[in-house]
Amino acid sequence: MVFPIESEDRTMRNLLMLCQDNARLIVEAFRKILAITDALVKKEGIAASYTDDIQSIMKESSDIKATLIKELHEIGGVLVSREDFFRLISSFGDIMDHINSIGQRLYEMEKRGWEIPEGIAEQLTEVADLAFDSLLKLREAMMSLGFNSEKSIGFTKEIDEIERKVDMVHVKVEMDIIDSGAGVATIIMLKDTVNQIEELVDTVRDSSDLIRIIAL
Repeated sequence: MVFPIESEDRTMRNLLMLCQDNARLIVEAFRKILAITDALVKKEGIAASYTDDIQSIMKESSDIKATLIKELHEIGGVLVSREDFFRLISSFGDIMDHINSIGQRLYEMEKRGWEIPEGIAEQLTEVADLAFDSLLKLREAMMSLGFNSEKSIGFTKEIDEIERKVDMVHVKVEMDIIDSGAGVATIIMLKDTVNQIEELVDTVRDSSDLIRIIAL
């Protein structure tokens, strides 16, 4: 016989594992963004293979979301943090959408032969690296959630710091893009890409807030 408390504990473990798997996929997907950025800067012409990889990762992430929603449906209203888990997995989906959007923009630039001005390439890489750091912290916060809530909360605080840094940096990068002398189309696309990265980090912060709620 399975008692309600046992069912809740088992569901909680399953939900944590699913969210952890999704956090790992998010990091893996953004590694592809870093590879695309590097390939674009070096004019290697291989972005398409990375965007295909991102699509595959997104499909896997979507399957995990469907499984998690099924778990939440089956547990019903017993689980106190049910709504928080649903919001968390939804925010993970939003992060994946941002990653896909960034990848598609960079790929389209490569396909059209648009070049990133050297100084802008360095700044774009810097912002992307900050975003990647925030995703690594998100993954660690998620991984710690099941066994050390205090450690998990510590990682979410580090995400807050990264988000503030990105807020300060991205406006300067935008202005430098506009002032770069590149073609209008390149300027628009680069500006949109930087904005997408900034919005991604904002969503990572939102996800970390939900992790903090669950941890408490």
